Amino acid sequence: MNWKTVKTELRYLFLPEGDARRVGAFLGLVTVAAAILRALLVNQPVFYDEAYTFIFYASKPLPTILANYSAPNNHIFHTLLAALVYRLFGASPLLLRLPAFLAGIACVPAAYLAARRFFNANQALAAAAAIAVTPGLVEYSANGRGYTLIVLFSLLLANFAGLLVREQRRSALAAYGLTAALGFFTIPIFLYPMAGLSLWLAASYLTESGARQSGFRSLKVFLFTCALAGILTFLLYSPVIFFGTGLGSLIGNEIVEPQTWRTFRANLAPRLTNTLIFWMSGIAPTFRVLSVVGFALSLLFQKKVSNQRLSLPVCMTLAVAVSMLVQRVVPLPRVWLFLEAFYMLFAAAGLTWLIELVLNRFPMRFNSAVIPSAIILITAGILVSTVTSARTATVQKRDSPEEMAAAYILAHIQPEDTLVAVSPVDIQTAYYLVVNGLSYDRFYQPSRPAKIQNALVLARTNSSDGTYQDVLKRFDLTRDFMLKRAKLVFEYGPLQIYSVPARVGQ
Repeated sequence: MNWKTVKTELRYLFLPEGDARRVGAFLGLVTVAAAILRALLVNQPVFYDEAYTFIFYASKPLPTILANYSAPNNHIFHTLLAALVYRLFGASPLLLRLPAFLAGIACVPAAYLAARRFFNANQALAAAAAIAVTPGLVEYSANGRGYTLIVLFSLLLANFAGLLVREQRRSALAAYGLTAALGFFTIPIFLYPMAGLSLWLAASYLTESGARQSGFRSLKVFLFTCALAGILTFLLYSPVIFFGTGLGSLIGNEIVEPQTWRTFRANLAPRLTNTLIFWMSGIAPTFRVLSVVGFALSLLFQKKVSNQRLSLPVCMTLAVAVSMLVQRVVPLPRVWLFLEAFYMLFAAAGLTWLIELVLNRFPMRFNSAVIPSAIILITAGILVSTVTSARTATVQKRDSPEEMAAAYILAHIQPEDTLVAVSPVDIQTAYYLVVNGLSYDRFYQPSRPAKIQNALVLARTNSSDGTYQDVLKRFDLTRDFMLKRAKLVFEYGPLQIYSVPARVGQ
């Protein structure tokens, strides 16, 4: 295959035909706005899950990353990217979040591509703008985990599905299978978007007009592609299955382990409610109402709003519901981040359809530029509002109690000192220590008990382990130390460090 052929296939996969050049310019502006919004958060203090991922996976050798799935925190494909960035550039919070940050920005043009397979250019541009400013998507673009990669792969999968429903070109089939495998290799929860999009595509084949045999033939080719994606996913996870923590760590961990029907029913309503709250958090009440209206329009007037015969949201909802019932698991709100992206995508498309319907009744010379211009103005308004509020937001502080505690420890720790702390203080403080050369092994590990000469006990006053005595008691170490000689050596916000000498001869 020569370069000209490759270029042609890439254009087919990623450049919708017939779009005016100004649409690309508008999309570029929206993408820049998305980058700025995400950049406002990228230097905030490190979170527990990010620190855990770095300490136990991304900072480890390649075999450990590929084979150790001892906790679902190891989003392996994302961890590999984070490990590469760490080895090339370091592990500041910004660098730790770079893969998620770039994926979050890439979601904007990917949303345009996905929406363009279902809607016209104006609707797709509105969808991209909605993805650019949705608070949940912005927030997780500044969180060093694999969730924005899941959103990105889901949107790309929708793009390829939109191509495959019209023509089963080899490049689109290959792109669909490869994207699915990378999604699963990031987090196994990719099952949900994969199931929804595959159900929509299969149903489209079976209900297409014309010879029934043609539909069945298309379905067989598609299912074969899915099978190849499954084989590739198995190969990618083979280090875990055969040389690492085993198949059970993937399909039987505490996150995906089936619940009893009673527990499943009890968790269903609260977690769905929390998911809805998460989706709407940070969105102005007016925009919440508009999103609901737009999404309802996209469902009720499916054949007029969209250029596809079947409703993707209906198929995704059905696939997700069946998957949850089969698994007997109600995932946490962050698992549904990809679903929020599709909700906003269809909501924006529905609203744009309504606006176009109204404008078409009043022909104007510049009608074609009204909607894109309005999208840019709204996006810019949200950007300016966010930037202004971020100047005074406390979340933008460039330090944290754990970071300051780590700075103190690095300057004062002695060879005889052992750090004693409980989660999340130990992991978050350890992150700042590890990136500055102090091993996590300096923390007391109950699984590897060792003799302690002097303890530096980290306690968070606003937690259940609010005193140094509580922390020592958690590890059953109280009797080994001279508590009356404990000395407060550091305090920043709610975090305190006490130096506590061990009893002689303990």
